[in-house]
Parts: sequence; C-alpha cells; structure tokens
Amino acid sequence: MIVGRNFVWMHFPKTGGHAVAAAIRDAGRGRDDVVFDVAGADDHRWHDSIAERQAQERSFDPRDKRIISGIRRLPWWVLSRVHYEAARPPHRCATREMLCRGQFFERDGSINHADSQVGRLHGQAIHGWVRLEHLAEDFVDQFEGVLGPRVRAAAHKLKKVVNPTTLDYVKALDFYFTAAELEGLYAANPIWAAMETRVYGDILRL
Repeated sequence: MIVGRNFVWMHFPKTGGHAVAAAIRDAGRGRDDVVFDVAGADDHRWHDSIAERQAQERSFDPRDKRIISGIRRLPWWVLSRVHYEAARPPHRCATREMLCRGQFFERDGSINHADSQVGRLHGQAIHGWVRLEHLAEDFVDQFEGVLGPRVRAAAHKLKKVVNPTTLDYVKALDFYFTAAELEGLYAANPIWAAMETRVYGDILRL
C-alpha cells in the first residue's frame, strides 16, 4: 500500500504494482506526504486492503482520500499466479483442473482461489482502477489529479520498469483454455467476473 495526503494505492498482487509504485515515486519525488510500504514477499502489508489496514492501525483513516487499485483480466491473472508459484521454491505446479477453476498453490502448499483474493476488495469503495492492460493510460487518468504534472512524464517510464517477479511464459489464452473452459473459469469466480464486467465492460471469451 502507498498512502498519500489525498490518495491510497492498494497493490493487488500480480497487477503491475511494482511498476506503479516506481511511477508514483518518480511523480512524487521531493514530497514528504507519500508513505510507501516495503514491496516484497516478506512484507504482507504491501498487499493490504483498506479493511485490513484499518484493522491493524486505528490511526489509518482513508476518508477524503481517492482509493485506487490495480486490476487485471481474470485468465491472465490466474496464469501469472500459477506460473509464479511454479517458478519459486518449492515449485508447486497447479493441476489443469485447478487452473480451469482459478485455483493455485500458496507457498505453504495450501490451495487458494482467485475469487477469495479479489473478494478482499469486494464491498470497498474503490474510486479508480489501473488496468494492467492499459497501465500508462490509466496511471495518468487516476494519478494526475492527486500527484500533479509529473505524472505524465512518469507514465512514459512505466514500460522500462523491470518487475522482479516477471516471468517469461506463453501468454496466449487459447494455449491453455478452450472456449468452454474459459467460460467455466469465469463461472467459478463470480465475484471477479462481476468486477471485471464493471471495470472493463465485459469478460473475455474465445
């Protein structure tokens, strides 16, 4: 999470949060009213939702702040999460059945679900979204009003940011899913499907 005088950025995992954090740091350089959580696997606070932060810190008050979160299309998010866990020790690989349900292994071996992840945002007043597929454009739209004129210059540098968790794998959806399986993935994750329809205007189909 990144908290400014007039905004809160919630880093939803696997949605370009490292790139956005670098751009916020660039756009807000010289300011002392922007507080950054440490980005890293060992700092769970980096992934806090508003409700989780309020439960931990009574002094945290998001009122009168613009709440902004990252988001990504469901199939690409699931693929990113599954490949991330397969790439890091102990290299747990989701089964095909898990993939088609939007499930993935956590590092401790437990199985998590895309809808349980996005459910952490459900019911919260989020004022703006930065879609990973439209990163630079959405960054300007959401942050220019709260960080000022340096935002546009910072947005130009977004593609140059190297995310330490980026992996190289096949991104084509039809490599992993049939049309029916993709439809089933959304059906198994109704919270995400509803949010994606609200933010993007539709869900993906093959």
